[in-house]
Amino acid sequence: MASGDVRNSEHRAIQQSVNLARDICGLQFAVRIGALPSGRDTAVAALASLPDSARAVLVAVDVASRSVEVVTGRTAAIAVSDRACELAVLAMVSSFVNDDIVGGIRGGVTLLAEHARMPLALHVDQP
Repeated sequence: MASGDVRNSEHRAIQQSVNLARDICGLQFAVRIGALPSGRDTAVAALASLPDSARAVLVAVDVASRSVEVVTGRTAAIAVSDRACELAVLAMVSSFVNDDIVGGIRGGVTLLAEHARMPLALHVDQP
């Protein structure tokens, strides 16, 4: 996670959310905070540079412009729908308007992980 725009305590809070998201759904999550000079293309390039990028979800935030890009690798895209990405971006931007960058990122990452969570297997032979 790029951390030029956040303090150490904020960085730790975001990292905790990233770790929790991985535990929730098994995908790799990453957050990039910084300028997105080429918008989505910058986010796609950042995703490609991640280890195991096929199973990764990248949330790229340009704090100055309050813009967000969520990009997924090939495998992650199966579990994380476009609709879930749209909802996460809306939730994050809503928080950003209130100057809650860290809370917005944490909420968005958690929302994405919850949508990607594998459904529980139900056993019909157990009550």
